[in-house]
Amino acid sequence: MRVGVVAVALLVVVAVAVLLPNHPSGRDPAEDAGVFFYAAQRLLDGGAPYRDIWDHKPPGVYFIDAVGIALAGRTGVWLTQVAFLVAAVLLGYRALRREFGAPAAFVGSLAWLAALPRLFLEYGQTSFVEFYALPFQFGALLLATAPLTRSRALGIGALGAAALLLKPTLIGVLVAIGIVALLRLRGRAAAPLVLIAVGGIVPLALVVAWAAARGVLGDMIDQALVYNRAYAAFAPLSERIDAILSGLRLTLPSGLAIVAVVAWVYAAAARRFAPVLLAVALVAFPIELALSTWGRGYHYYFIAWLPSMAVLAAFAVSEVKRIAPQRIALPALALAVLAMCVFPALLVTRLALTADEGRARSAAAYIAANTRPDDTVLVWGSHTEVLFLAGRRSPTRYAYQYAALATRGYATAARVEEFLADLQGARPALILDASGESFVTPPLDLAGLHTWVSPEAQYAPLPELERVVDFIVANYERADAEPATGWPLWRLRAP
Repeated sequence: MRVGVVAVALLVVVAVAVLLPNHPSGRDPAEDAGVFFYAAQRLLDGGAPYRDIWDHKPPGVYFIDAVGIALAGRTGVWLTQVAFLVAAVLLGYRALRREFGAPAAFVGSLAWLAALPRLFLEYGQTSFVEFYALPFQFGALLLATAPLTRSRALGIGALGAAALLLKPTLIGVLVAIGIVALLRLRGRAAAPLVLIAVGGIVPLALVVAWAAARGVLGDMIDQALVYNRAYAAFAPLSERIDAILSGLRLTLPSGLAIVAVVAWVYAAAARRFAPVLLAVALVAFPIELALSTWGRGYHYYFIAWLPSMAVLAAFAVSEVKRIAPQRIALPALALAVLAMCVFPALLVTRLALTADEGRARSAAAYIAANTRPDDTVLVWGSHTEVLFLAGRRSPTRYAYQYAALATRGYATAARVEEFLADLQGARPALILDASGESFVTPPLDLAGLHTWVSPEAQYAPLPELERVVDFIVANYERADAEPATGWPLWRLRAP
């Protein structure tokens, strides 16, 4: 018991250390985090996602970030992330220990923690839905290690729904648990599967009721489902394969990719489908590989692989202990643990000691000093974090524009007209042209708009955007650039 307490304490310390580079001190929010923080703040101010800011994530991340911001701003979000990661570590360690023993559980837990930094840390404070799903995935795995009683089945369904409410592709573990239950229980699987479904329906029903009460149900379906279907349609098979290879490369420095793949092949070839957690991982891992390619294959998509990979790593350790003599197995495992921690430790240390230039914070300070609190400000591009930091609102729900207004198969002239009507009605006091540093955003001038070609095939500006530029040129005057970023500024002309 004493050894187990020490192991858990070490894992918790590692979890906190992994998150140190994500602390907001000396860091701007990353672009995605800026969108989530802005949506969370609108939620706290009495607004609603989808109606007050267009974004294509299910609502889970907005509620989670809203809790953190309500507690202590961006530091509160970081503390919430610490709580989520520690919960994932504790749930995962307990599940792995129950199936493979304490040593294997410790190594398996340390292995996925060591692989995590390369997948979610970048230049800025991040807030990824895949990260928040970790305790839900590990919690479902823990419940699956025991017979599927009524309460366990309901709990698995509820945890799967919680992951779904973060992102539709984060249900690999839930699907695998259902498949394994069907194969193992056969004729007796109906009742547990129905209970899992019921457990999942309840959280979904609550969210649907909330969205209907706020009048955003249609917008939520349009943005979180219809848009994502159009977005994912542009990923050809070759890019999906490249995404998987990229994920394996990113989890390679800690050694987890090699261990997980070898363990999966070994177990599958030997037809090792026990204990139940191993069977779930054998099913879940290829499902997670496929689901992670649903889109552009960003590095943080592969966080969803970690629970299955942790199970496979723990299984590998248990097999080494079972087959190899103890005098060989223990030193080999100790060396393997040290080796898998070297590169992640160097990365975390370097990032923890590095502060960014604070350009978004400086731009936010400029906006705050040159506008009134009730003024609206348009950021042309995808830097919503500036609005959040400045405490200013966008004049339109299209706080960033490229996804809603330029995605082929989704963008329409009506949405561009809505955007223009918002600008005409709200008349933002200031417009910042951040297109030069934003994702697939054309410059804010007619000549540049006519000649601009998206580097991504799935995005194309609509001709109706010309009317937006015409309106800005007619009603705003070009001012000096914002000092910290160099972004061109447009000020509302005097009446």
